Amino acid sequence: MDQSGMDKKIEKKTWSQKKILTLAGIVFVLVLSSFGLQVFNKKIYKVDASKISVKKAFEGDFQDVILIDGDVEPIDLVLVNTLEGGTVEEVFIENGVYVEKGTPLLRLSNPSATLGYMNQETAIVEQINNLRSLKLSLEKDQRDLKESLIDSENSLAEVERNYKVDSVLYSKDIIARNDFIERQESYRYFKNKRDFMKTNVVKSSQDNLVQIDQINTSISLMQRNLNLIRENIEKLLVRAPVSGMLSSFDPDIGESYNKNQTVAKIDVQSGFKVKGLVDEYYLSSVKPGQLANFSFNGNLIKLEVKKVFPEVKNRKFEIELVFENDVPKDITIGQSVQVRLELSKSKKSIMIPRGNYFQASGGQYVFVLDGNGEAHKRYIKLGNQNPSYYQVLEGLNAGDEFISSSYDDFKNYESIKINQ
Repeated sequence: MDQSGMDKKIEKKTWSQKKILTLAGIVFVLVLSSFGLQVFNKKIYKVDASKISVKKAFEGDFQDVILIDGDVEPIDLVLVNTLEGGTVEEVFIENGVYVEKGTPLLRLSNPSATLGYMNQETAIVEQINNLRSLKLSLEKDQRDLKESLIDSENSLAEVERNYKVDSVLYSKDIIARNDFIERQESYRYFKNKRDFMKTNVVKSSQDNLVQIDQINTSISLMQRNLNLIRENIEKLLVRAPVSGMLSSFDPDIGESYNKNQTVAKIDVQSGFKVKGLVDEYYLSSVKPGQLANFSFNGNLIKLEVKKVFPEVKNRKFEIELVFENDVPKDITIGQSVQVRLELSKSKKSIMIPRGNYFQASGGQYVFVLDGNGEAHKRYIKLGNQNPSYYQVLEGLNAGDEFISSSYDDFKNYESIKINQ
């Protein structure tokens, strides 16, 4: 039997020359790329000394300070609001003048509200008149009962005198028994009638007193409501609630105002304060008692945080600052100032000045001079900041010099050659 088919040799697959060359090419490209990257990273950027700025790190008292915008306002500022809505009918005074409490500022017109108040007034007056008529009627009835009682007592007195006389005459057998009995019955009738009327007058008097007292109470309540209605009509006349300097008052004839809408402000001239707006990022850092200051006419004016209003609007919250010393004479209401707010007490730290370098590095590194005409990238760690300096936590020592100008041209380099 032919064994050639069974004994056929199975050849092993081997890498072809083409595959080997391809793999070698890939490895070569990777090595070349890595080497090129290393060479690029080791490249030195050359720059003229006149095109860079150099600053020095130093140790000093660092203070966490932020700049905020503030406006000078009066300490006691009273808002003047409308008590009733309507259109401006008449303006009595100009903005920016001193007004006394109760001074009329403007008159509003609201025919619908006025008619409603007048109808209420008419109805209440009618009810008051009806109650007063009822009161007069009760008092008259009481007087009539008392007059009837007086008449009854007079009649009883006359009958009693006749009865006593007839009693004597009857005892002496001068008058007949039937005449005496008739006189006796007449006396008893008038006496019982008088007693009944007396009891009735006492009870009626007590009832009338209670009813009249209730009527008087109702009249008083209605009179109070009537006064309130008349006050509501008077509310269309807007008056100054306090004495002081009038501001923000600029109504036009025919202008409409809603109920409880502010039409003016009054400064009672008890002093000044500064109201500032702070970024919401610092909400947990700002506390009453913190110090602040601003420059005015060449002087440093000291402030203290009095109140913090935590409500955030447009990503900012309000604080109220008061003057530590006398308020400068030339300062005016509405004046804008830039306030330096101290968030913490000063402490010894390594600091570097703020500069354009931060935009490219993000504060992660700086180029430090080595004293041999070169500067090398050094990674650092920054802490807090204020308008002038950054606090350096790691990476720099006092005396280290670094490039503080823009890094845009050489931010991808590790070293810089500075040409003098």
